[in-house]
Amino acid sequence: METPKTWTALEVRNTFFKYFEERGHTIVPSSSVVPHNDPTLLFTNAGMNQFKPIFLGTIGKTDDWANMKAAVDSQKCIRAGGKHNDLDDVGKDSYHHTFFEMLGNWSFGDYFKKEAIQFSWALLTEVFGLDPDRLYVTYFEGNPEMGLEPDLEAKNLWISVGVSEDHILPGNMKDNFWEMGDQGPCGPCSEIHYDKIGGGRNASSLVNMDDPMVVEVWNIVFMQYDRQQDKSLRSLPAKHIDTGMGFERLVSALQNKDSNYDTDIFSPLFARIQEVTRARPYTDKYGKDDADGIDTAYRVVADHIRLLTFSISDGAPPNNEGRGYVVRRVLRRGVRYARKYFNADIGSFFSKILPALVDQMGEQFPEIKKKQKDVAEILDEEEEAFSRTLDRGERQFEKYAASAKKSGATKLSGADVWRLYDTFGFPEDLTKLMAEERGLTMDEEEIAIAREKAREASKAAKDTMQTFAKLNVHQIAELEKEHKLERPNDDAKWLKGDIHATVQLLYNGTEFLKSTNDLPKGAPFGVLLDCTNFYAESGGQVADTGSISIDDVAEFKVMDCQAYGGYILHNGYLSYGQLHAGDKVICEYDELRRQPIRNNHTGTHILNHALREVLGDDINQKGSLVDEDKLRFDFSHKQGVNLKELKAIEDKSNSYIKQNCKVYGKDVDLDVAKTINGVRAVFGETYPNPVRVVSIGIDVDTLLENPDDPEWRNVSVEFCGGTHVDQTGLIKDLVIVEESGIAKGVRRIISYTGDAAHEVQRVASEFGERLAKLERLPFSPEKEQETKLAQVDLMKLTVSTLTKSELQSRFEKIQKGVVDEQKKRSKAELKLAVDTVKEHFGKEENKEAKWYVGALPISANGKAVSEVMNFYKSKDKERSVYVFTGGKAQGAVVHGVYVGAHLASKGVTAEQWSAAVVEVIGGKAGGKEPTRQGQGTKPENTDEAVEAAAKWLEEKLKI
Repeated sequence: METPKTWTALEVRNTFFKYFEERGHTIVPSSSVVPHNDPTLLFTNAGMNQFKPIFLGTIGKTDDWANMKAAVDSQKCIRAGGKHNDLDDVGKDSYHHTFFEMLGNWSFGDYFKKEAIQFSWALLTEVFGLDPDRLYVTYFEGNPEMGLEPDLEAKNLWISVGVSEDHILPGNMKDNFWEMGDQGPCGPCSEIHYDKIGGGRNASSLVNMDDPMVVEVWNIVFMQYDRQQDKSLRSLPAKHIDTGMGFERLVSALQNKDSNYDTDIFSPLFARIQEVTRARPYTDKYGKDDADGIDTAYRVVADHIRLLTFSISDGAPPNNEGRGYVVRRVLRRGVRYARKYFNADIGSFFSKILPALVDQMGEQFPEIKKKQKDVAEILDEEEEAFSRTLDRGERQFEKYAASAKKSGATKLSGADVWRLYDTFGFPEDLTKLMAEERGLTMDEEEIAIAREKAREASKAAKDTMQTFAKLNVHQIAELEKEHKLERPNDDAKWLKGDIHATVQLLYNGTEFLKSTNDLPKGAPFGVLLDCTNFYAESGGQVADTGSISIDDVAEFKVMDCQAYGGYILHNGYLSYGQLHAGDKVICEYDELRRQPIRNNHTGTHILNHALREVLGDDINQKGSLVDEDKLRFDFSHKQGVNLKELKAIEDKSNSYIKQNCKVYGKDVDLDVAKTINGVRAVFGETYPNPVRVVSIGIDVDTLLENPDDPEWRNVSVEFCGGTHVDQTGLIKDLVIVEESGIAKGVRRIISYTGDAAHEVQRVASEFGERLAKLERLPFSPEKEQETKLAQVDLMKLTVSTLTKSELQSRFEKIQKGVVDEQKKRSKAELKLAVDTVKEHFGKEENKEAKWYVGALPISANGKAVSEVMNFYKSKDKERSVYVFTGGKAQGAVVHGVYVGAHLASKGVTAEQWSAAVVEVIGGKAGGKEPTRQGQGTKPENTDEAVEAAAKWLEEKLKI
């Protein structure tokens, strides 16, 4: 007996592509896992997502795929949020993944059931060599209530290719009728299931029963209906094939493995995890068999690095909103597994696993190779931020769990679950996982109540703080005399990480207090500490936010931070507990918010330096704003900055960033600091002594060794007490999005850096592709409409000044071409409309005719209708005309009538005649006798309307 071939994962994917390419399919690259143009989806969760425009018939005629008949691909998919969410199951079983590949072959009105079934069966059994006795297929059993017959055609086709009847099973609407949504393309489907055990048994009873040994590997959708709003079904004008085969499941079957994870898709990742953690080898154990939980942790980490890498590479970095929050949840879940089961050092764990994934999948998906450095940096930033609260959060969880157990409760309180997220960054699903390990549950309703209470408290405090009083000179003197306080040390603001501090006093807006017991519940107040790592608003940089807390005792939410006479006032509200003077607290600023602020602040220095290099030494800073979203820089300049200059400024800024220069900061005697050649300061600003000098690329001590060195003018050196990145490479990119004048001799530039800059570039690129398609499209109503839509979208776009100018120029060229063509086409149609009617009357058999009713061979052109009516109204008043332009094919129709003297004498009026037409074509008709003109709402009824106009007149004249 011939030994079965041993397939590698790479061979499986390539064989699938080759098989369908040889059968006329175009190999199509995977779309992004981030569906930027589909707001209905968090992530791309199925292979068909990128083909929606083809199925819906909305694809443009010049689109690259407009004429594509059949395709094959491997689509990157994520199911970790929204309707499709496998996150909770990952690690626990052998076949769930948050990230997976979906192999697919597609027919767009080309082949249908017969060919699809033949292709799939031959590929699985003849090419891949799977045992037919271990394969089971399903077909749609029908639904009498919806008027759907059983799909016996598919059943008989499966029999014709050699499937035993006892391996063919009927399936219901849930399993065997696929729908895109509540409306749209849909149809019956056939699934192919594989029995991993085999051995002569009949596993038909286990199909679709969630048995891990009998799994669905392929689903073939016969897309033949269009679901209407009223739930009825109409046949599509073309029938399509939409298939999806789980790559991981197929490889598992071909490698004769019980588990998807026990294949060479995951073994390189497991090997790297073991190398990094020095844990025992992976053994593919589950549940109770995985006594130490390490195999589960292997699976979780390997799965999660895949999702994290592909989502970040495709433009979905971790954050607190939408898909970004899902990514953050996944990362924190993975971090907790790595720490708990591998005892891994957190802060750069996932980035150490990343190279193994890039080596394995970078050829098929080059985007992860291109973005590897960015992905690693983002993973490290996220891990580092979470690592600061992970220990404290786990300790806090243990206290909550122990308290629940002690009281006999079987669940954690909703307030405790919310606090673990709000204070320590533990997503609810992570807390749920930890609770399950302790035999505890959670109450979603309680959590929702706690969440809403926290939001209300935050909003109330924020509203009240708008009128929160500032410290004045007399109160500062009071602090120093009566309370004997010294100005706090805030040097820690330049360091990363939490610090410990002591509460000195509280401030309620008018007086100093020793305890929150003296404050109304929920009232905002300020906290004075003996030291702080929070950045107080200064020098254009916004204040930090975060928390001041005592574990399990109290938490103060810092919403703002201000400096008054050297004292730092942390303003916010108490989320729980009480604070007193003398309390030892932990100060934790929001690192994930400060990180883009650092990018933007260092970016501001680089932009300032580039401005001077391009525009000259007369450039002086007049103000700035640095927050987590953008940077704004005001500077002296007598005239607007042109595009060529802006490009040079942006290029020089990015060149500086790409050098990955180290950023240095040091306190220097003010008089000495002023001697550094080229040092920049804000005119009129008062600086402390000593002053902090921030230099990009050259150590401050080196600058001071020879302060007159002319070379220092080529270096960014400024007086600045703000926070900055360690290396300029962390900024990634700087994009200028706006340049404008704000006062006489003062200009303003707004820029984005980091991920925000990348998003700007992505949007610009997408719009550029859209314009490229427009440029190729010949003049047509479709191009007119798309040009109008593009004009609206261009006005909405926030892209770089340079890119937008280029896009604007290209668009204006397209728009001018469309307008010119419209004028040319309109002029030609006006002449054609009149000539068509004149030609009719000019024929020998029509010379005595007194009226004309007909559709003109032009677009839905109201001017052309008016031209015909006016011609006969002024040049041939005896005759009457009723003309129609447009129709079903154009999706619009215009009609108009002129009643000449002959018909008028017989009692015919334009009002009556047009009313008969409107009944058929919809809309309204207006005007004064002897004319009426209107635009119909039912262009599909144009032919019937022409007949109705002729019939009405015949019947009128008979009377």
